[in-house]
Amino acid sequence: MSSFFTGGPRERPLFPVPEQELYAFNGRHWTDAPREYIVPAVLPWAQPLGRSERTVVALRTIEVWPQALTLRITVYSRDSLVDDPAEGLIDHRRKPDYNGLLIGVLYADGSRASSETVSVPSASEPEEPVLRAQPVGGTRFAVEHEVFLWPLPSAGPLKVVVQWTDRDIPETRTTLDGGAIRAAAKDAAEIWPGLGKRQVNGLPVRRVGKQVALTPEWGPAAAGKRPEPAPGE
Repeated sequence: MSSFFTGGPRERPLFPVPEQELYAFNGRHWTDAPREYIVPAVLPWAQPLGRSERTVVALRTIEVWPQALTLRITVYSRDSLVDDPAEGLIDHRRKPDYNGLLIGVLYADGSRASSETVSVPSASEPEEPVLRAQPVGGTRFAVEHEVFLWPLPSAGPLKVVVQWTDRDIPETRTTLDGGAIRAAAKDAAEIWPGLGKRQVNGLPVRRVGKQVALTPEWGPAAAGKRPEPAPGE
């Protein structure tokens, strides 16, 4: 009797796979907080950044990394802000809603960054500061965000700017001590000194049997690329 399933085994496609071992930090301090490698210094500078009768945008803490910082910001409200806190209130994937929540920073030298820009990590070091906000949970009445900022400020004022027209919060500027933030970076602690690097043709790889999968650095754009086998495999 002939087989019902007539097709023979097919070659399995080669896809990027998650790393199973932690390798050395790639040195791109401007892409994201190095949370897998560093315990940050923490500055407990809780204070409101902007407010109206029913809404408060508040800084809770600042995490300081060797070359960047993260502002932990929570939005509090007396009425429901979102149905799903995981969606957050800032969306870097499209052009900003200028009636919605806007967050920016102004360095002492006049350079700036804000949530107006679409957030796409750069392979090379940017010439301008980087700001990227993402939601980290909360409730419908208290939505938490991490606002990553690179580079560290110099000594002098670092101004955080908040505006939310729909919530009656006008443009509000709060001055932070840039020198104190920069000084705190020395207290950020490395977790795994001496990690080895995994490199093949300049790209991180994950070996699967006799094949090698090139692991993307980040995000959907890299994940959409089909990797090629390493030479000699």
